Amino acid sequence: MVLKVLQRMSQADNVFQSLRPLTYISLVGLAPFQLNLNADKEVHTSSYSFIAGIVHFLFFVLCFVASIREGDSIIGYFFQTNITKLGDGTLRLTGIIAMCTIFGFAMFKRQRLVSIIQNNIIVDEIFVRLGMKLDYRRILLFTFLISMGIVIFNVVYMCVSYGLLVSATISPSFVTFMAFALPHINISLMVFKFLCTTHLAQSRFSMVNEILQDILNGHIELNSALELSPMHSVVNNHRYAHRLRNLISTPMQRYSVTSIIRQNPEYAIKQVANIHNLLCDICHTIEEYFTYPLLGIIAISFLFILFDDFYILEALLNPKRLDYFEADEFFAFFLTQMIWYIVIIFLIVEASSSTIRHSSCSAAIVHKILNITDDLELRDRLFRLSLQLSHRKVKFTAAGLFRLDRTLIFTITGAATCYLIILIQFRSTHHVEDFGTTNNTDYM
Repeated sequence: MVLKVLQRMSQADNVFQSLRPLTYISLVGLAPFQLNLNADKEVHTSSYSFIAGIVHFLFFVLCFVASIREGDSIIGYFFQTNITKLGDGTLRLTGIIAMCTIFGFAMFKRQRLVSIIQNNIIVDEIFVRLGMKLDYRRILLFTFLISMGIVIFNVVYMCVSYGLLVSATISPSFVTFMAFALPHINISLMVFKFLCTTHLAQSRFSMVNEILQDILNGHIELNSALELSPMHSVVNNHRYAHRLRNLISTPMQRYSVTSIIRQNPEYAIKQVANIHNLLCDICHTIEEYFTYPLLGIIAISFLFILFDDFYILEALLNPKRLDYFEADEFFAFFLTQMIWYIVIIFLIVEASSSTIRHSSCSAAIVHKILNITDDLELRDRLFRLSLQLSHRKVKFTAAGLFRLDRTLIFTITGAATCYLIILIQFRSTHHVEDFGTTNNTDYM
């Protein structure tokens, strides 16, 4: 029975079934759509998920306000300074802004997420016209592994964080720990949505590159055969002619059913241009949907990384602020929290960078075909596609402020180092002033 259920869950023959893990987070309201697997196969917005999102957000606000009224915070359990109070207030402010942005875009901009899936369905229909089909089971496996990885990652992180607090003889209240845990969970779910949607575009860009590469390989083999045929006898020429006929009618090694790519490359290039245009629209919609949520996530991640570094340095420079038995738990807690946010930024950057990298490969293949083909109609189609590739480039930004690629890691590292030095200097100046005031008081 269990094996049958697992076998049925692992089957994926269309885009709906490949997105099955994504629909699970509709239970908390961050994926407000439902997939209809009946004959119509459509994507609909879900009123249940919309209500669940509102309840989820109100529960977070309730815990957040209750923790403020109680005056509790995780950092406050360890020590209190002017800078830690400032950092705690800043993190709370950015946290509530990030949560408002995440839930706001998930609920009120849900139609854009639906349009992303619908446009992917249109792209897949064009692939079918070319005799190709996506490996939906592979996409399902990716989304399933990512979802399981994020769940395990967060469960381990929450258990370790709570265990460290208990080990340090700290018993946080329910609302305080929920105000601490819910942002982590919601950020993870939003990043999971970003990973799934970018992977949909990435897998289809890979298919486009396979089509172009197949056309390129066909022309390379054709030119090689034509160059060698005059050197052989008439019998060999018949062999080459038979080889060329087999070459033209040979389908692609993967996915292809009745491929017409080599039989009619002009038509294939025309469809590739149409697919690329739709994929660029999909990536633009992804950027519009995730731009402000990712901006909030990266901002709060940067602040947590910065202040976690400072808290650790503060404890190292002034160990008297901590009890001996709390020091190890303190370092482990904030180091674990810093690693969690580093992983989140890494996932965002790698998802966007991988999609951009796959989309940029098409231009090189197109120009390779241009260099070896003499077909005027095909060259005209390739020139048009080349112009489209140069003017419609895929990019992901956070509200247009910075690009979501690997340069972001270098930028965050440099900015965090700079502000960390400023905080240390501010701390040193503050301690010098306190020391001078104490000496003057003693002298009087």
